[in-house]
Amino acid sequence: MKILRRYILREHIGPFVAALGVSTGLMLLNQLAKRFGDLVGKGLPWYVIGEVFGLSVPFIVAMTMPMAVLVAVLYTFSRLSGDNEITAVKAGGVGLTRIIFPVLVAATVIAAGMVVFNDRLLPESNHKLRTLLSDIARKRPTFELRERVVNEVVDGKLFLQAARIERMRSVLWDLVIFDVGRPNTNRTIYADSGHMAFNEAQTDLYLTLYDGSMHELDTDKPSMAQRTYYAKQVIRVLGVTNELERGRSADWRGDREMNISMMQEEVANRRDRIRELADTLDALMTLASPIRTRSPGDTAVETIPLDIPSEEDSRVVDEEPRPGDVSARDRAPERPAPRADQDAAASGDEVERSPVTTREIRDQLRYMRRLPFPPDGQALSFATVMRGDLERIASRRQLQRRELSRYAVEIQKKFAIPVAAIVFVLIGAPIGIRFPRGGIGMVIGVSFTVFCVYYVFLIGGEELADRNFLSPFWAMWTPNVLFAALGIVILFLVSRSGSRRVHPVLARLRGLPPPRRRQSSGDAEEGRAAA
Repeated sequence: MKILRRYILREHIGPFVAALGVSTGLMLLNQLAKRFGDLVGKGLPWYVIGEVFGLSVPFIVAMTMPMAVLVAVLYTFSRLSGDNEITAVKAGGVGLTRIIFPVLVAATVIAAGMVVFNDRLLPESNHKLRTLLSDIARKRPTFELRERVVNEVVDGKLFLQAARIERMRSVLWDLVIFDVGRPNTNRTIYADSGHMAFNEAQTDLYLTLYDGSMHELDTDKPSMAQRTYYAKQVIRVLGVTNELERGRSADWRGDREMNISMMQEEVANRRDRIRELADTLDALMTLASPIRTRSPGDTAVETIPLDIPSEEDSRVVDEEPRPGDVSARDRAPERPAPRADQDAAASGDEVERSPVTTREIRDQLRYMRRLPFPPDGQALSFATVMRGDLERIASRRQLQRRELSRYAVEIQKKFAIPVAAIVFVLIGAPIGIRFPRGGIGMVIGVSFTVFCVYYVFLIGGEELADRNFLSPFWAMWTPNVLFAALGIVILFLVSRSGSRRVHPVLARLRGLPPPRRRQSSGDAEEGRAAA
């Protein structure tokens, strides 16, 4: 049995490595096509471009590893079944489950390694890649200028426009330069042509202009204008660097640049903020309550919940108070502390409560109707402020919930995608055995279909979880559950094919009598005529 396990695993190594290399290479070429315009023409050294694509490999491998497992399993079991090796092994008394078991163990080891890979190596590589791309984006090449467009050379100070640019020679034609960086002076320079170059340190820009004029205007004294003509002039622009400066990007991290512990801390912080917003909302609603009362001997104002008065209560409220009535402010009972009630109830002691009668509620409502609400009497402005506060709290709460879901989804994704390697073994092995003559076309077609459907579910679940329509767990694990169930069903059907043993449920179904067909009137007459 050990020889058989080693043989099956050894047969998977070649297809797995080939599939991983081909799929990773194709996706790397896709990344090259996307980033070609941002990298080529920047004057970057070859090792920086190599570093960009080297840092892109971990992210690609995290996606292509389950795909390589599926391709290897489909190809290997299809070839073994086509060579009748699976049939020979089954004839020796080895079941299909025992044949697939070593591949499942190997896929489990790969999944465990991918979990560690996604938690340790992948976030660091994503962070370094984003930092490097940000540093490259700040690099200003000489031929980044566009024709017939006002290009910003120095932020907010120097602008350049050229009708035509010869990028190979760094020659510009029909130039206009706008210099607004000097205090109280605006300078506009015109040139028939010009040449652009950097110094040896690649920090300063030199513009050599030919056959033009320079116009200066004093903003404090518009009448003081000056025009100068020249045949050749050299302008030096300081601080325009063409070097790649590393490490100047911010050190913040996105959700895909964090490991599991970092994201768990972010989830805890978001939950704390949601609780704080809930407390703020409760406090705001308490302050906005229109029913206020004072406890006897207490100057503090507190809110109490009251039922909506009936029509009879409303009529009583509108009446004038009688001379013998006591003010509701003095007659309102004091509410016992909730904590004390719970402790007393737990100890079994009776708590003496002051009953609140309907008459007292009427008196309280009659008193409150005569108080201005809000206190300053400006109801419209008060309602507007309250609405703005409530909308702002609701918006912040919704934002925090989305952030919490986003981090929770990334945590689940670090486990769900590696486990897909195990799920793909359950699907690929029985399909490969069932179609031994499928060849490489069947392998590519099934792999592409399964992987596309899987990632459609994955991306759709992530979007639903980010919008709080689905829990992060089920958003990431639903594809694994569905494909695992499908793989188990296919494995059961393939393992039962060619066997004379019938499942007990199928045997009971076969033993049932056939359904009786209801005879029509014509069939009945034909039967009587035959009799």
